[in-house]
Amino acid sequence: MGVLGGGSRTRVAVLPAAHPAVRRIIGLDGAEQVELVPVRPGVVKGHTPAEAVTPAELDPDSDASGEIHRYADPLRDVDLVHVHFGYDYLEPESVDGVVEHLETAGVPFVLTVHDIVYPTHEDELPHRDHTGTLVEAASAVITLTEVAAHELWVRWGVEPVVVPHPRLLDEDEVSSAIRAGKHLRGPGDPVVVGVLLERMGENIDGPELLDQLAPVAHGRRGAHLRIVVEAQAWRDACGEDREAGGHHLVAELAAEGGWESVRLVRYESLDLGSVLPEFAALDVCVLPYRFATHSTWLELCRDLGVAPVFPSVGFLRDQWFDRCDPGEHSGEVYDPRDPSAVAVAVRAALEDPRAVPPRVAGADPAAVVATHARIYDEAAGG
Repeated sequence: MGVLGGGSRTRVAVLPAAHPAVRRIIGLDGAEQVELVPVRPGVVKGHTPAEAVTPAELDPDSDASGEIHRYADPLRDVDLVHVHFGYDYLEPESVDGVVEHLETAGVPFVLTVHDIVYPTHEDELPHRDHTGTLVEAASAVITLTEVAAHELWVRWGVEPVVVPHPRLLDEDEVSSAIRAGKHLRGPGDPVVVGVLLERMGENIDGPELLDQLAPVAHGRRGAHLRIVVEAQAWRDACGEDREAGGHHLVAELAAEGGWESVRLVRYESLDLGSVLPEFAALDVCVLPYRFATHSTWLELCRDLGVAPVFPSVGFLRDQWFDRCDPGEHSGEVYDPRDPSAVAVAVRAALEDPRAVPPRVAGADPAAVVATHARIYDEAAGG
């Protein structure tokens, strides 16, 4: 174990460090027994693909770089590695190489399985193979829901520890976002519906779903639509003339859909701060997944009190309504095979507003910290 300040602490290399949810999920920034060391999966083998690196991770003066640099030994003085996601860019032999490298170095690793199916592409075989390799080699496996734990046991014969998703935002962040969101809503009593397109990957229903939402605005005064999309994905889709392309889409939706206003809300993938007020201003947020396992965006809805509308895919229902009565809380589930279902679900959410489900026991920050610290200690041989 690394020794800092006279006390023994478990040094955990976190993969990937740059994702804004990882530290919130672990909740260990202030833990006395654990020191988090950020690295990328490829760095475990001493190299990182350029597309998987942010400039901050290569900047020794940046908090994102931690003590790990591109050409340094990332396993020096590390007690164990905790993999969350981001390994989908690796080739299968590279995943095998990572496992072999960790074994040779004598560094155990913990795996949190967020996505059993590939999170962005329809061909799930590469991701499933990656996950299987890591699951079978991990000293401990964590997942977010009981149903996901059962699926992992069926597929690979492991018994994961279930750690419910903790909150992503603290009280100050929630209060600040809600205050700013009220100003974005404007005067009167508007209805604001958001559609999350994320990176517009194969897992997201895009233009077709936007058209299917038109009945929501018909006959409803003051209905506004917000299209939330990752900025780089939008730039890639619209090319050099991205602003004109965006305006064309907005004008078309406003004219044909009957919305009082339609606006694009773009966010940077590694910095969600700017999108929080926009999210808090929503009455309803549609998460139009074609396939998924869990969703961090569901937890953002829970933090900000936004009613989600999501399809009956993966374990989204189990994640949102974990150990609570769906009839008493917000959240509408629709059948993605029925073109009319999403509009019906959104109207239901608007006409019968309810409180979001509370987080379950074990999801509070203290419990999450304690559970991770225990798993780390056992995996590192403590």
